[in-house]
Amino acid sequence: MAEKPNYRWLPLILIAGALAVWGLLLAWGAYQAPAGGNPGHDRRKLWVVAATTGGFLGLWALALWMGRGRMRKK
Repeated sequence: MAEKPNYRWLPLILIAGALAVWGLLLAWGAYQAPAGGNPGHDRRKLWVVAATTGGFLGLWALALWMGRGRMRKK
């Protein structure tokens, strides 16, 4: 009898993908937004938002990976 594939990580992958898309939309909006007298298109704002979103996702992935290692030890 064939076993069903393990879809345990699918919700986490979907959430991480949705957060990545959301971060890209926020970064694009920050890039397009005017600031003071400037008409917008400031690449620094884009990279700040993209870096913070990427850092959040990276720390989240690290925490999940470390937690998985602890569960294996038990």
